[in-house]
Order: sequence, then C-alpha cells, then structure tokens
Amino acid sequence: MCTNPRASGKPACGPRGGEALVGAVQRVLIERGASDVLVTPCGCLGPCFDGPNAVVYPDGVWYGALGSDDASAIADHLIDGVVFDAKRTERPGS
Repeated sequence: MCTNPRASGKPACGPRGGEALVGAVQRVLIERGASDVLVTPCGCLGPCFDGPNAVVYPDGVWYGALGSDDASAIADHLIDGVVFDAKRTERPGS
C-alpha cells in the first residue's frame, strides 16, 4: 500500500489516506485472526492521481482511490482471495 509522503507536484497517497488505510487493514486482519498475510507500506506505486493505491501479491491485483472504509474489502482479498471489483484498477503501463 502506497504511503508516499512526498507530492512532487502531484497528489501523494500518504497524506491522502494511505497511512490510515494501512493501519485500518492491519486492524481488520488482527480482528479476524489472520496471521498468514502481511500489509506493507511502500513508496510510490506510480498512479498518484488515482491514490491511495495498493497492489495485492502474488495475485498482482491493483486497487486505486482507496480509503479506510475499504479496509474490510481489502482484508477479504488478503484472507479469502475475493477481489474488490469496485476499486480494482489496471496495473500502470498495461
């Protein structure tokens, strides 16, 4: 999940809710007892104007325009593999 704090003239995911999203997803995973998945913050994923962004591996599924209220749906993907179609986006450059 992008938590990039620097805008460089573009919107940045961190201040737009990326950091809060990481915490929200981690809380949901703890509540559900999911110990075999990880949520890791990262730098810029590329599509700044679509953020906050996330990518789920190994599936390679990209998400954009995420908010803390999407934490449960992202956790569903991480735990059960259920893709959150409402916020799914294409990989940059594809």
